[in-house]
Amino acid sequence: MSDPQRRDAADGRIAAVPYRPPGSAAPARSRNGFPLLPVLLGGLLLFAALVGAFFFFARSVQFEIVPAGARLSLDGGVGISMGSGYLVLPGEARLRAKADGYEDLAADVVIGDEPQQKLRFEMTRLPGSLTLITEPAAEVFIDGNPRGSTPMPALELAAGTHQLLLRAPRYQAHQAELKIEGGGVAQTLKIDLVPGWAPVSLRSKPSGAAILVDGQPQGLTPQTLELGAGVHAISLQLAGYATWRDSITVTANQPLNLAEARLLPAEGVVRLSSTPSGASVRVGKDFRGQTPIELRLAPGKTHLIQLSAPGHKAAERSVEVSADDSQSLNLALEPILGSIALDVQPADAAVKIDGRPVAAGTTRLDLVTVAHTIEATKSGYAPWSGSVTPRPGLEQRVEIRLNSEAEARAARNPAKLTSKGGPNLVLVQPGSYVMGTPRGEQGRQSNEAQRPVKLSRAYYLSTTEITNQQFRRFAAAHSSGIIRRETLDNERQPVARVTWMEAARYCNWLSQQDGLPAAYREDGATMQLVQPLTTGYRLPSEAEWEWAARHAGGNSAQRYSWGSGFPPPPKSGNFADPTAESVAPQVLDGYEDGYAAASPVATYPANALGLFDLGGNVAEWMHDLYDATLPINPPEAVDPFGAATGTDHVIRGSSWLHGRLVELRLAFRDMGHDERPDLGFRVARYAE
Repeated sequence: MSDPQRRDAADGRIAAVPYRPPGSAAPARSRNGFPLLPVLLGGLLLFAALVGAFFFFARSVQFEIVPAGARLSLDGGVGISMGSGYLVLPGEARLRAKADGYEDLAADVVIGDEPQQKLRFEMTRLPGSLTLITEPAAEVFIDGNPRGSTPMPALELAAGTHQLLLRAPRYQAHQAELKIEGGGVAQTLKIDLVPGWAPVSLRSKPSGAAILVDGQPQGLTPQTLELGAGVHAISLQLAGYATWRDSITVTANQPLNLAEARLLPAEGVVRLSSTPSGASVRVGKDFRGQTPIELRLAPGKTHLIQLSAPGHKAAERSVEVSADDSQSLNLALEPILGSIALDVQPADAAVKIDGRPVAAGTTRLDLVTVAHTIEATKSGYAPWSGSVTPRPGLEQRVEIRLNSEAEARAARNPAKLTSKGGPNLVLVQPGSYVMGTPRGEQGRQSNEAQRPVKLSRAYYLSTTEITNQQFRRFAAAHSSGIIRRETLDNERQPVARVTWMEAARYCNWLSQQDGLPAAYREDGATMQLVQPLTTGYRLPSEAEWEWAARHAGGNSAQRYSWGSGFPPPPKSGNFADPTAESVAPQVLDGYEDGYAAASPVATYPANALGLFDLGGNVAEWMHDLYDATLPINPPEAVDPFGAATGTDHVIRGSSWLHGRLVELRLAFRDMGHDERPDLGFRVARYAE
């Protein structure tokens, strides 16, 4: 009776009892009174849920293992094996693989979230063993690494290809490619090395000669030697006989039987010298060289030795020698003399002939009749050198005139030259003058203060302003443009509308064409002269321009490019005539030059130096930075190149736009920064 029934009976009440058919069992219950069936059903449902969750979250992972057929296991992950793959929950696991002939594989793997995954692994094949048998014993190198010498224990080598090298003294090196199977497989390789030598048979007549191979004694003839492959120097020596020499090439493993060497009686030696040395030597009809020389002569016979030298009489001597004998012989050759008379100016110049000083005051010399070098030097003068060949019975006069250093410099520098870039240039000699104009001169401007200037170096100045044609070789796209329907762009017209920087860069380009060092270096937004100054092309300094324009390299100061009077005579230059009235501020009434704008260069007469258009055509950029200061009693300026600082550059010379007296003067100074239709340039460079 159950507890409720008991309680009801105890209470005197009648309780209902569930009907149970006859023969049926009471429902199973657990020890704590719960029915077992619901518990089992719940457990099955939970298990099914877990399995379903596993299959839902698990990922298919295919493992590809080399070699195929390896035995796999997966540790540390939740998964089941499915044929050649696994169903594994994402996360970390450890794969293990085993295969015969391979090292065990253990690898950490990470299973990602992709539904289908494939991971590949390659197992390392176990090394193999190699037993090497060589004849003879040899050093063994595997892949360039020494592994000992045979005979030796079996070598353990990784599976795959290896390079084998065997070396043994007197045998050729053996190289081969090894293929090691690995996987613990034992392999054996037997190699017979090829001899690196060959037997060489040597005989001589007479026999008993000492054999030297590459300078090393090897016994006496006859003899058979084992010599290594290659080229060998063989010599045979026997007292009373000349040394026999030969060079042989030995091929490995190929015997060589040399022909019998016939030894000749030893020669005698004559050590021959002469006065002077360098004489040509003949023995009989054979030329042997020049003295001093060692002659080897056959014994037992007479030899005629003949010597000859330029400017000397020939000499000869008969000699006999014994075998293995040596003797010394010196022959003096009689000189053939000729006279020269020296005329040296200055008389106290130091004179050398063939490098040997000549006594001061010497005026006559007897010299051997060969070419002699004469040098003369004196402080403050350029050295002189020349050559003379005296003749027997005939006195020659040699005049030596030393030039001062200035004269020598002038002689070295041509009066005219042409640049490979196009411009023609003339040489301007240095000099001293007073730059500027005196007070009271008609048209004088305040920036024309006088100052003494010295130009110490000769320089070249282009005869014309740079033309459009010449400039476009440097800057092909440049155009000088037009003005009031008048072109400025014809090839022979001077280039215009160029900045100072463009002109300076053209100078460097021109230096490059002639292989000269550049005169300028880029310095930010400007160009600076290279220091010390080079011989490269540059813009002329204002002092150089005025010296060439106003003084023509030495004349007194000239006021205008055509002379001293005003107005200019007809056709004396390209200035602002009435045809330029529409663009020029002032024109020269009654003057006609034939051009309303720029004219072709060199249209009008040149000055005394051969320079064109220093007045008129286009004004010209100078190198100098503009400085308007007026120093009182300034000291002499040597080779000045303008102010150290500033923004504008000096412009010199009038142009086709100028028609006033002030501007047409050669002393007129202008300045600017920008390009103009009437502004161009010419080039200069130092002569040396």
